[in-house]
Amino acid sequence: MELSVTLDYFLTKLETGEPRPIEEAAALCKAAGFDYVDYSSRYTEDDWEEIAHRDREALDAAGIKVEQTHAPFNRYDTYPAEKFAEYYDRLFQVSKILGAKFVVCHADEYRVTDHYDPKEIEAFAYDYLAPHVEYAAKNGMTVAIENLFEDHAKTAAMIDGKSRFTSRVGELKGIVERFNTPAVRVCWDFGHGHCAYGNKMTEALKEVLPYLVCTHTHDNYYNGDLHLPPYFGNVDWMTSMKLLKESGYSGKLSYELHYGHFPEALFPAFMAFTNQIGKYLISLCEKA
Repeated sequence: MELSVTLDYFLTKLETGEPRPIEEAAALCKAAGFDYVDYSSRYTEDDWEEIAHRDREALDAAGIKVEQTHAPFNRYDTYPAEKFAEYYDRLFQVSKILGAKFVVCHADEYRVTDHYDPKEIEAFAYDYLAPHVEYAAKNGMTVAIENLFEDHAKTAAMIDGKSRFTSRVGELKGIVERFNTPAVRVCWDFGHGHCAYGNKMTEALKEVLPYLVCTHTHDNYYNGDLHLPPYFGNVDWMTSMKLLKESGYSGKLSYELHYGHFPEALFPAFMAFTNQIGKYLISLCEKA
């Protein structure tokens, strides 16, 4: 088992807010001990293809491989509705250019109004994902559907406490099994799982282990999706690593860090320490 990390975490300088060139970000990543990244080039730009090719060249030169990308999702109305489908298509093409193995997708684009019918939502998710699954399969990639949690977003009505598909493990398994192809598997997000299931998260993880191909590895507490490094919250990492070992999981532990940045003088040391934490987790898995 090896480590991966979100490259975006390296792409902004704290003191100035300026973007960090991808060459410099890749060098920092490599110096901290990471050889693999979770990264999606800027697919919203007009010259998105050229950007993806330049990014691939920069990462190749640094000895960094893109393990996984993340498809856009519009639960929070981030993108203009009329552009979302185009951006979704572009992301899959970008993933091919970058050489990604996995494209992580949310299956929650259905908008709940006056009822919550899991089978109706599953059918909707299947239809909108199906063309992308076909593209991924033809190009040697796997669509990894991510477990989510009820975030009580203002953009989504709650029906009996439910609005977000795949916040329940049965829904996640259901959509994967409906596709019935190795081209559709699961990305287990430890932080989301902890928000959704609390101290019963490992019971839910156990159910999807046969489909698990990649992860979002981060920690939290008090039901907040905080995206902290492991051991900065209260996820049960010992049991989680034991389950990965028992299942024969051989994919990456991929850090999905979003929030908070360190000053330039501290950033390399923080990321090196984060890498050490990851290696410790891997050692637990190997000893379990």
